[in-house]
Amino acid sequence: MKLSAPPRVVAVVGPQGVAKASFMESLMRLAHTEEVPAPPSPGAAEGRGPAEALSVVTAEFQGERWTFIDCPSAPEGFQETQHALMISDAALVVCGAQVDHAGALAPLLHFLDARRIPHLLFLNALDESGASVRAHLKSLQVLSGHPLVLREMPLREGERMVGVVDLVSETSWGMTADREASLIPIPDSQRPIEEAARRQMLERLADQDDELLESLVEDSVPPPETLHEQMARALRDNRLVPVFIGSAERSWGLLRLLEGLRQEAPTVEETRMRLRLTAEGGPLAQCFKTYHLPEEGRQCLMRLWRGHVEDGDTLAGMRIDGLLRPQGATQHSVKSALMGEVLAVGRLDQVRAGDLVGADGVSRPIDWPQ
Repeated sequence: MKLSAPPRVVAVVGPQGVAKASFMESLMRLAHTEEVPAPPSPGAAEGRGPAEALSVVTAEFQGERWTFIDCPSAPEGFQETQHALMISDAALVVCGAQVDHAGALAPLLHFLDARRIPHLLFLNALDESGASVRAHLKSLQVLSGHPLVLREMPLREGERMVGVVDLVSETSWGMTADREASLIPIPDSQRPIEEAARRQMLERLADQDDELLESLVEDSVPPPETLHEQMARALRDNRLVPVFIGSAERSWGLLRLLEGLRQEAPTVEETRMRLRLTAEGGPLAQCFKTYHLPEEGRQCLMRLWRGHVEDGDTLAGMRIDGLLRPQGATQHSVKSALMGEVLAVGRLDQVRAGDLVGADGVSRPIDWPQ
């Protein structure tokens, strides 16, 4: 398949107990992947369990390639999580259904805010808990340095969530037991609640966008396409945090989450600009993890920020001996890599996590987390 844009990278993060493994499995079933990710070879080689291991999987969605980095959820793996976040275009934070567990996200949200990494929240398993979305947002807003903007509103029958309303497009989706979602009209009883929730979303976005604020003052609301563009700018500039809702176990809400990422997540060019890396010059890659495999030897997981590389090329005076595309528990040999991709590169023995590797040598960012 010919891709319409360079690959984008999303780090999937969250503390233990938020069903992140179920989230990743369901997400990959909806995208086009060769396999559902499992604990990776790097973690297995280091004798680490699934909660402490980092896993990389590539998917294609609507003609675009995505790399999802399933980051460790155990506290022992937080440094590895930080390194993966540093090379990602956006972070997807999976939150559990229990309001009193929100505090476990504090170190993660603080790091994302401090490093100005664009991030989204996914409130998971609200269908089972009967918990208030408002209560969740209130508990999480205390931890975030940026406004949390609810992108969807739940439709409920009593305590049971039966659907969601997309507050940008004002389309509503019913949830069924067979995991299929179908378009449904917004119930008349829910219309005032939806209008109030959408108005609040627009006002929060307008606080970050003068163009939208002017439109709202004139009682004019831009079309959904324009709202997506304004939301994308605010996310890219780390001025707000979009919040999606659903159930990973039932695959509810994940397709709309993927669509939201496609429409609004930053591109590799925008991330490169955020990190103040120049667009001019030869190939430039950044290592964010090193590990050893029994047969392949030392491997560097790297994000390619610029140009393209082929197996056998030389970077910083070191010859590349093997290019591998990680895919969960396996790695596939490839002949070349394009800008934006995440690859495992062999035999770069002098490279450490954080190093920027180009034709002219190796440099190290001063702000790389230690």
